[in-house]
Amino acid sequence: MKFLKVFIMVGAIVGLVWGLVWRFSKHAEAAVLAAPNTGATRVRAVKVGAAPDVVKLVLPGSLRPRERVTLYARTPGFLKQWLVDLGDSVKKGQVLARIDAPELQANLAQAAARLSQAQASISLVKSQHQRTQGLAKTGGVSEQDVDTSSLRVAAAESEILAAGAEVDRLKTLINFQTVVAPFDGTVTRRFVDTGTLVTAGTTALFEIASTHDLRIDVDVPQWVSSQMNIGTPAAVIVGKDQKIFRAQISRTAGALDASLRTLRVELKSDEAAGPDAGIPLSAMSGSYVRVTFEVPRAIPALLLPSAAIIVRDGAQLVAVIRPDDTLHFVKVNVQRELGRDVEIEAGDEAPKRVALYPSPSLVEGAKVIVVEGTP
Repeated sequence: MKFLKVFIMVGAIVGLVWGLVWRFSKHAEAAVLAAPNTGATRVRAVKVGAAPDVVKLVLPGSLRPRERVTLYARTPGFLKQWLVDLGDSVKKGQVLARIDAPELQANLAQAAARLSQAQASISLVKSQHQRTQGLAKTGGVSEQDVDTSSLRVAAAESEILAAGAEVDRLKTLINFQTVVAPFDGTVTRRFVDTGTLVTAGTTALFEIASTHDLRIDVDVPQWVSSQMNIGTPAAVIVGKDQKIFRAQISRTAGALDASLRTLRVELKSDEAAGPDAGIPLSAMSGSYVRVTFEVPRAIPALLLPSAAIIVRDGAQLVAVIRPDDTLHFVKVNVQRELGRDVEIEAGDEAPKRVALYPSPSLVEGAKVIVVEGTP
């Protein structure tokens, strides 16, 4: 019994000692966790280089004809005959189609008869007016009768003018029965067939384009639009054989598109580069092309990986590594994003090295351990 009491007392003392040890160990662990981490953080760093002095800008473009027009019927009637079809080459003034409108001939005859009647009537009205003026000198008629006679002459003259205008209008409509090409080109679409009822101003007949005199349309981004001037050279790649030809800017819109913030420019073949340097004959209107501009850089820029850019409080920053391996956060202005890399404006003090993927926990002046790396 005495041995049992001693055993229980020893067990109680051992349990008490073990509990105290566990409690003090947890307290020490919590103190370590609560203490601030003053050790240096390892960061990967890269050197910052200068961006090229010449910007090579590759943009999509499209070929289009210098002139393209959709011809509409100018007189109502039925299409009597079409003389050209899809793909035909036409010359300026060439007859493309004829419209049949018999009622126009009848209306013209009626208007011509009205004109002849007005011309015959004015002779009688003028003779009566002369007699009225003679009687007025002898007091045979009143001044009111003379004024009335003058009004009859003016009305007869107005009737001649109106009848003549109607005759001219109908003759013009009859001339519009013959549809002619407005310029040299190719028929790119035919919309009607023989017998089609056409309406003036609404029925499309043909689409014609000058397919042998192509232009190139390109939308240039805003940041380089100020350097796009008439005569600026460009290299254009077109066709499945990837042929390169030289071109130059011939026109610019002069204003940015309000929604896209781009400048529309027009290019044409550089004739000074030789006859073989122009747009290939195999190139078709509407084709996709790649246009390359080599533009001198207006503002010096630095090239660095996009992984070095961080955003804090809405501002774009880079973590510059000072010579003493501490961090200095600098606000930057990104000029151009190139995917893996970005171009930023070069300030008064260009950074030598920047940190990649800087941790959000790093603050200004934080001590770091630099490891040279790649993004």
